[in-house]
Amino acid sequence: MIGNHIATWLWGDFAVGDATLNRFFSLHYLLPFIIAGVVGLHIWALHVPGNNNPLGIDVKSPQDTLPFHPYYTVKDAFYLVLFVILFAGFVFYSPDFFGNPDNYQPANPLVTPPDIVPEWYLLPFYAMLRSIPNKLLGVIVMGGAIVTLVFIPWLDTSRVRSCRFRPLMKQFFWAFAVCCVLLGYCGAQAVDAARFGIPLVWVARIASLYYFAFFWLIMPIIGLIETPKKLPASIAQSVFGDNAATPAE
Repeated sequence: MIGNHIATWLWGDFAVGDATLNRFFSLHYLLPFIIAGVVGLHIWALHVPGNNNPLGIDVKSPQDTLPFHPYYTVKDAFYLVLFVILFAGFVFYSPDFFGNPDNYQPANPLVTPPDIVPEWYLLPFYAMLRSIPNKLLGVIVMGGAIVTLVFIPWLDTSRVRSCRFRPLMKQFFWAFAVCCVLLGYCGAQAVDAARFGIPLVWVARIASLYYFAFFWLIMPIIGLIETPKKLPASIAQSVFGDNAATPAE
């Protein structure tokens, strides 16, 4: 009922044209400033409320913490140098390694490239969009998969924040990781592709179903019925063992 009106409003015309390109180019120009604002909020949250840790255990004493410098700065600088070396290798020696040959063909508004796909980090959501026969429902599923990530703090009902102490949840989590890899693989293949006689579109549908079930069913239910392992008294005890010195010592 309102889909055509929304499409026309987004396009700025009755078809994709110059107005559409201007709008989306402007959006891409503004997004870095929005990301910069989110980075500022992240820095504020890191220094004011404090950061979390992989164990999910609250800080009990100064022994549970490390100074930001030199420990974190050296570690971040080391991995930054490794990334820059790898990135520079692709930029200077293989600039077309991640490119699609269709990007070098003249633009033709009447022809859509048959095998062009989004970037790798969007492939799971693209697979969800493509696995639904109905166009509107596919958009809703893809958007819902992204919006679902916002509700994770409320969907996780467990008091234990780390899967390290939750053996049952750990199994479902690794199944979820495999599900995301499968979705990414399905999104990178052709629509009618099949492996071992199984259409990948059905693999994407089953993986999409588990994606939503993991967040909206498994995560809330497991948090209520699972009995987690006993948590260490502090981060230092978990790292150094029972011989970790207490604040009094």
